[in-house]
Amino acid sequence: MGKATTSILGHVLLAALVLLLSSSCTSLVVNPVLDPLTHSLEKQTDLELLEDGTPSLLLLLDGLIASDPDNVHLLMTATKAYAAYASILYEEGKTERAANLSATASDYGISLIKQLPGLENINSQTLDEIKKALTKIRPARVDYLFWGAYGWATWIQYQEGAAAAMADLPTVELIMLRVVELDDTYYYGGAHIFLGSYYGSRPQIYGGKPENSRQHFERALEINKRQFLLTQVAYAQTYARMMFDRELYVALLTEVLEQPLTDSAAASSNTLAKKMAEKLLAQVDEFF
Repeated sequence: MGKATTSILGHVLLAALVLLLSSSCTSLVVNPVLDPLTHSLEKQTDLELLEDGTPSLLLLLDGLIASDPDNVHLLMTATKAYAAYASILYEEGKTERAANLSATASDYGISLIKQLPGLENINSQTLDEIKKALTKIRPARVDYLFWGAYGWATWIQYQEGAAAAMADLPTVELIMLRVVELDDTYYYGGAHIFLGSYYGSRPQIYGGKPENSRQHFERALEINKRQFLLTQVAYAQTYARMMFDRELYVALLTEVLEQPLTDSAAASSNTLAKKMAEKLLAQVDEFF
């Protein structure tokens, strides 16, 4: 079923690309075609199907953005799609490809942030300049900040500690802190999940902030009512491991595995979370 469905999906997406690129007014038909496709992928629980079918969507997005590089809706959709696809590839053991594609997620994410006033030159601005510009961003633009930073953070995550990537982390931290100030509930408390992971992934001697990490994770779980399962996975993978809290680690990952999947916009993310949790639980004796 997987290969046949993938082939059909690929033909549909490529046909849509031809239709959209040949349209005299692409913006009038982008949303009605793209939105149902992306929503369908978000609810998909077959990770193999997602891995095989998503490249056609990415080609579609690349083509559209090439003809309309400042289109916010396209940049946001592409950032989400590339970041999600890189995550799936990484969990499938295709780490080099995940790292390569995460660079595109970062490029689109940074382009999205550059649409905001005062952040047009974010790559060359100091942290103080970025912080000042962020104070002027209003709640209506929280999605630009979150998804832009999310795409950027995805690239950093898969660069295996490379100096150039790590140097960008303080900028992403500033952006996510501003997201928390503007609307900390946005995308299941996603900014809290990032900050919890960031502060909980390092020992205190190297700048880790375990109590801050715990507070961010607990707030995210409160926001998403423990239904966005990547929260528990990140909590276990960073804070619980760094604090050598085996009991919390096992409890969080077991909760993920026992949680039933529902037909929701988080279905694909939760499916990925279950796969990650299973792998992490199998490694418990290696960590503790």
